[in-house]
Order: sequence, then structure tokens, then C-alpha cells
Amino acid sequence: MGQSWGDFLDSIPFRLNRDDLGRELVEEFANEQIILYGPQLFAPSETTNYINTQPGQFFYKLPAGFQRLTFVRVQYNGVWIPVTIADRYTDILTVDVLQPPFTSLPVSLASVYGLQLRLFPTPNAQFPVELTMMATAPGPTDYEDTTNFWTNDGNVFLRAATCFAICEEYLDQANPQSARVVKWGERRDMALSLLQVQAHAVTQPSIIRQWL
Repeated sequence: MGQSWGDFLDSIPFRLNRDDLGRELVEEFANEQIILYGPQLFAPSETTNYINTQPGQFFYKLPAGFQRLTFVRVQYNGVWIPVTIADRYTDILTVDVLQPPFTSLPVSLASVYGLQLRLFPTPNAQFPVELTMMATAPGPTDYEDTTNFWTNDGNVFLRAATCFAICEEYLDQANPQSARVVKWGERRDMALSLLQVQAHAVTQPSIIRQWL
């Protein structure tokens, strides 16, 4: 297993020698790189991702690389129960006024809204939710996740790409040819080339295919 998603994010300020970079900012840049570069490594395919509901929370962030939701299940009393995917987000808004949104029932309706998932009714406890989706290589959504592609085989590339983006777009906007922009740009390109070679390997097992 690779390092956790939280540890990966925390490694970026250390590599850039900038302890003032918050985890939320680093995660935003990292997810942008997953969205940008995932399609260069993966054709969209059906994959599974898991989230845990929190009491009183009805919106949940979808992983970077997400394209389309195909199936949802919630685990309730040890049983995986299918959840209906609403045809439109407004379907949830309509039922929301007819039924108390906060109940002891498990999730019964789900809808994608922007880059978030809306669940109904609002969970009053923690329930595991399984999301089957079309995606390239979805990014982690759990800070403790150590099994995601981007924290394993894609770790070196994503770190370099994230450091490059932070330097170019945030730290060194006034100096786009700074030494660290050039350094992290070269590392990003080298790591991307290596992953692309491994993705299309024909004479040996491809590390990329393990994640499809």
C-alpha cells in the first residue's frame, strides 16, 4: 500500500519548504491535476468508490475524475440496499418538502449536483455508501485512503504535477520561469512519460491496468 491521501497532501508543503500552504489549498491543486491528467492515462471505465455518511450532512464531495454515477448502495444493518438515483436534482427538492429530511431511515435517494453527491433523507448516523461510477482514475476522498492509484503508482507524478501547479499559479505568478517552476515542470514531464509508457506496456504487465 502507498501512503495515505492525508500524508500525501501534507508532503507537498514540505517539498516546497512552505509550511503556510494549507491542506485544503493543496488538495484543490492536486484534484485539478487528477482531472487534467487522468484522461491521458486512463480511458473512462466503471469503478467503485466508498464514502461514509455523517450525521446531519447531505452533500458529499465526488472524487476527481468522476464522470457519471451508475449505481448507489447503502449498508444498513449489515445489508447493502440499492439507492434510487434521481432523474433530476429537483426530484430531491420536491420530495424534501413532503417528507422530513432528517430521519432514522437509511439513504433512499441520491443525485449528482455539480461535483457533489446529494443524499436523501439526511443521514442521522454513519452509513457506508458504495458508489459505482464512470471515471478515469478517481482521486481519493478519504484522508486515510492508502489504496488509491494516485497514492500508489501515481504518487510521484501527482506530487510533481501538484508542486508545479502551486509554484506556477500561486507562489511564482510573477516569475513563471523561476528555478522551482522549471524543476517541478521537468519532474512532472518525466514522471508523466514514465506512467504513459507503463500504461501502454505490451511486453510486460502494465501497472496502470491493475487500476482498471
